[in-house]
Amino acid sequence: DKTNKTYGTITATPKAGWRHYPFLQTVKNEMKIPVGFNTDVNAAALGEFLFGEAKDLDSCLYMTIGTGIGAGAIVEGRLLQGLSHPEMGHIYIRRHPDDVYQGKCPYHKDCFEGLASGPAIEARWGKKAADLAHINQVWELEGYYIAQALAQYILILAPKKIILGGGVMNQKQVFPYIYQYVPKIMNSYLNFSELSESINSYIVPPRLGRNAGIIGTLVLADQALQAETASGEVRS
Repeated sequence: DKTNKTYGTITATPKAGWRHYPFLQTVKNEMKIPVGFNTDVNAAALGEFLFGEAKDLDSCLYMTIGTGIGAGAIVEGRLLQGLSHPEMGHIYIRRHPDDVYQGKCPYHKDCFEGLASGPAIEARWGKKAADLAHINQVWELEGYYIAQALAQYILILAPKKIILGGGVMNQKQVFPYIYQYVPKIMNSYLNFSELSESINSYIVPPRLGRNAGIIGTLVLADQALQAETASGEVRS
């Protein structure tokens, strides 16, 4: 929100060194060029919406699961924005009855990010996600938590495509568990093929891969350039 006094500043984040950092102004001071600014997940959502899995649709949800969990949503062709960008990684989900891990989030302990992010997986199991690829129990639990979050997003936003990226989602063995648990949690409440026989084409990895966020940020940069060109503020 460009009218907000904190615009361009990274506010609350589990990454302590970035808290309250004036990111946008710092870049502008150094580069002297038009700069676009948004969250990493919003940028990735924008990239997939324009050039990837959600191309030709008017809504989508992009979620990244890695060192943290975040999601960006596009609704009727526009990035969702209210008082802030959505903080979908910090919703509360039901703990699995066999999971005794207290949670990693420094703000909420056992919110979604606290239970299912990469650091949470490592803290719970004692190894990084990539080193646990062969242990089905790890990925069934992860799929259980991701599916709970997706069910809430589906009920609230009803996106036409859900795209899951980030380091943890490189472990493709988690997808079958997500496909198993989402319909079970929804319990036939919504009668759409996307939530049943075609769920594997509704909840998908990013078509742009690791470049989704980079491509989205280039779009933001172009938008910033066009805006400043229109206002006559661009300096040669």
